[in-house]
Amino acid sequence: REEAAPAVAQTKRTSEAVACGPVFKACVLAFSLLLAACDAAAPLDRLSLGEPFPELMLTDLSGQEAPLSRWQGRFLVLNVWATWCAPCRRELPSLQGLSDRLDPARFAVVGLSMDDDARLVREYLLDRGVSYTNYIDAQWHVVDNVLGLTVYPATYFISPEGVLVARIAGERNWAGDRIVEVD
Repeated sequence: REEAAPAVAQTKRTSEAVACGPVFKACVLAFSLLLAACDAAAPLDRLSLGEPFPELMLTDLSGQEAPLSRWQGRFLVLNVWATWCAPCRRELPSLQGLSDRLDPARFAVVGLSMDDDARLVREYLLDRGVSYTNYIDAQWHVVDNVLGLTVYPATYFISPEGVLVARIAGERNWAGDRIVEVD
């Protein structure tokens, strides 16, 4: 973590410290606050771990609505992504690998795209061999109004009972056995 320099400057001609004026001190204070804000982790969303995940009505890529609760009874990995998000795009192949390794009777990997064109999303997924179920939030109603997301991609782990048990902000590599070690 960076700390702000004291409001004192060294002159080039002498080594004596010179007290700085109020404008310089205000600028240093503002810069210090900005650095502190950059260092503080912004909240990923407005959800709480251990609480029921919100009831969501999602739109599939053919325009049909379906409740997220259709996955209840299985451990759900819900990934929020977009085709315009480079980290999201890099993450998709390893999420497909995770989906392929998990028992579909007990687990589901589901995507929620923030794109505004379902055709584009469908073609993008087909081109990259991503076959797990994906929905679209073209108007960002779920992303903004329900989840309040601030970081993409975002991945939620929802228990078979519908409780948020974990979440991850940003890109991850989902390959590896440690990810699937769940009893």
